[in-house]
Amino acid sequence: MSNVEELVNQAVELKRTGHYDQALNKYTEAIKLQPSNSHLYRGIGQVAYLMEQNKIAVAAYLSALHIEIAKIEHFGLNEETQKMYEQLPEILIKDLPLKGAFILYYDTNTLRHLAHAIADFDQDALSSEPELVSYKEIYTAHLKGDQDLAEILSIYNRSEKDYTDQETTFYIQIGKELALAWIKWDQIGSLDVGKLYF
Repeated sequence: MSNVEELVNQAVELKRTGHYDQALNKYTEAIKLQPSNSHLYRGIGQVAYLMEQNKIAVAAYLSALHIEIAKIEHFGLNEETQKMYEQLPEILIKDLPLKGAFILYYDTNTLRHLAHAIADFDQDALSSEPELVSYKEIYTAHLKGDQDLAEILSIYNRSEKDYTDQETTFYIQIGKELALAWIKWDQIGSLDVGKLYF
C-alpha cells in the first residue's frame, strides 16, 4: 500500500468517526505527495462540506474537475474516453468550451457534490423551499455513512429512489451549470489548482 493510499484510508476513517480536522489534514498530506490526484480533492470537498466550510468544498470540487479536464486536454482521448466523447450528441459537443469538458456529462458525482456545497448553504433557498432541507439532511447522512439514514429518510417521508431522482434532476444539473461557469477554462493547462481555486 502506498503512502497516499494509507493517508486516504486514515482520512476516510477519521471522517467516519467525525474527526474532520484530522481527516482534512490527511488529505492535505496526500495532496503534497500527489498534487494532481482528483480523488484527493473530492475527499477534501466532502470533509469540508461536513465542517460547513462550503467555500473550501466548492474549491475542492472545482479543482477535481479541472484536473480531470486538464488531463484529457494534455494527453488527448484514450480508447475509453473516445467512446464516451462519441456517445455525446453533436449539439452538446459543439457547446463545450474545450474538448475535455465532455467529462462533465459523465462525472456526475462530483457535479452533485458541487451543487450541494452551494445549494445547501443558501439560507434564502432553504427558507423558501423547505424540501431542500430534507435533501440536505439525507445527503449529509450519506456523506457521513450514517447508520440512521433509513430513519432520516423516514422522517422526511422519502425513499432512496426519491433521493436519487432529486440528485439526478436537480443537483447534477445545477452542478453542471456551476462547473461550466466557474472552471477557469483559460487556465486549463495549469494543474496548480491550489492557486487557481483556493
